[in-house]
Amino acid sequence: MNKEIYHSLTVYDGVTEELLDVVVIENFSLESFIDQFDVSRQSDPSMLDRYAVGPDDVRFVIEALGCTFDFDFTRFGYFIEAAAG
Repeated sequence: MNKEIYHSLTVYDGVTEELLDVVVIENFSLESFIDQFDVSRQSDPSMLDRYAVGPDDVRFVIEALGCTFDFDFTRFGYFIEAAAG
């Protein structure tokens, strides 16, 4: 059975590293994310690894989410992650 892969923005506490939030990216464009996060098409063609979101990625990620999202890099860590559902 093939499970669908979905990508999300995950939010972790910057001190405890506790997972605080998972926001599924409904309109995930694999090609756009590969380009934005400089992913190797040979080693991770489906972008299954974890990719850190930095200040330079904020505008891109907000556009992909299709909603507003407040980033606070002093308190939280943000990642693009994949999961099967």
